[in-house]
Amino acid sequence: MSQAGELSEARHRFPVGDRVRGRISALPWGPGLTGLFVDLGAAPDGFVDVLHLPEDPGHWPSVGHEGLFEVLKHRPGQVRLFPLDASMRSKRYRVSLWPGNEWTAITARYPVGSVVTGTVTDLFLPDREYAVRFPDFWSVVQYDGAPPAVGSSGAYIVTRQLEWTRRLLVNPVE
Repeated sequence: MSQAGELSEARHRFPVGDRVRGRISALPWGPGLTGLFVDLGAAPDGFVDVLHLPEDPGHWPSVGHEGLFEVLKHRPGQVRLFPLDASMRSKRYRVSLWPGNEWTAITARYPVGSVVTGTVTDLFLPDREYAVRFPDFWSVVQYDGAPPAVGSSGAYIVTRQLEWTRRLLVNPVE
């Protein structure tokens, strides 16, 4: 299967924002370095970046530990994860920049189904994603086929509000 096909299959199996259960399968570089792999029960494996894990490597989960994760994104051959279990998570790192009151205001302003205009700011070709800037937030959009041009603007619909990582997911309006 091609790399693009594997990426599409992983996105179908593990959509961004979904909560998945997994078991720590390897700390390939050792605790405190780079991150750890998570067996999700189907290919591809999950990966938790060092930035999401406890600062003290002695508090990293061990191989065999099971937990709940939110799917952050996909890379070729890998599903990037955020640990939802507080004991597996860094206290210093947050995925979102919005504190509770700002998150409440953003979700009220952009409920699921709302349409907002945004501008493409960056392309991430290996991941088949692009970043879109909106008036008061940004989001990453997955694509198949040809990517949009950086600087192009368009209408996007809010498809999900992710409470744990406080992100808004959007898709282009067709």
